[in-house]
Formats: sequence, structure tokens, C-alpha cells
Amino acid sequence: MTGENIKSDEAQDALDSVEKMTRSGFRRAIPPRWFGIGISLIVAIGFALYALEDPGSFPGLFIALGIALFVGFSRERIGVFGKELPDTKAGVWAMAGICAFLIALFFGGIIVRRAYDIAWVPLVTGLIAGITIFLLSESERRFYFKKAGDGTR
Repeated sequence: MTGENIKSDEAQDALDSVEKMTRSGFRRAIPPRWFGIGISLIVAIGFALYALEDPGSFPGLFIALGIALFVGFSRERIGVFGKELPDTKAGVWAMAGICAFLIALFFGGIIVRRAYDIAWVPLVTGLIAGITIFLLSESERRFYFKKAGDGTR
């Protein structure tokens, strides 16, 4: 700087520009709806397959490989790379709670299926897991839409 004072109009223009760039960044971070649907379907199918009697290692491989491939191809197509893990204490607790819920659902489905020999339990656990993941994805979309100033969609 050469010692000139910045005029209030210039400062306001600079602040507006920064705000527009921030909103644009949040808009780009919004995952498309098909991404949430795809992850939900992979998790639901994986849960349903894994809770079946003597599934072998196929369902675990399906879940891991399916999610890795889907996320990899989706990231290329979307062009945005978000953070993978929460960085706040509340976010970490929420993530731990969701993981605990999904693990309890997973093993609960296996236990109920084997103890009571109810064939449709794996489908219900898969449906619950898929809906949970989809609702989390939609919640993230609404969060980013608010941050981008677009309201909720």
C-alpha cells in the first residue's frame, strides 16, 4: 500500500466480493441428491446382504468396494472435495452416535435373524440404514443451501 486511505465504497465492494465467493464455495460443496441416494442404496443393500444367514465375505466386499468406487467416481464428476471427518466436538459426538446406531442395527439384525429365524429382518435393517443415510445426506444439503444463501431445497 502506498499510504492511501481506502474509501468506504471500495471496502464495501471488497466485502461483498468476499461474501459472494464464500456463498459460491458453499454452493459448490452441496452434494447432488443422486449422491445421497446412491450411498443410501449401497449401504441398504450391504446391510440386507450381510444380515442374511452365512453370507460369506461377499457383502462386506460389496459395501467397501461399492462405496469406494461410488465416492471416487462421484467426486470426479461433482468436482468438489469436502472434508471427511467432523472438526468440532459436537460433530465428533454426532458421528460416533450415528456409527454406534448403525453398528447396533447391523448386529441387532443378525442376532434377531438367527434367534427368531425371521427372513425379512435383513431387509428391514437395510431399509432403516438406507433411510438414515439418505436423511443425513439431505440434512447436509439443507445446511449448505442455507450457508449459500439459497434457502432450503
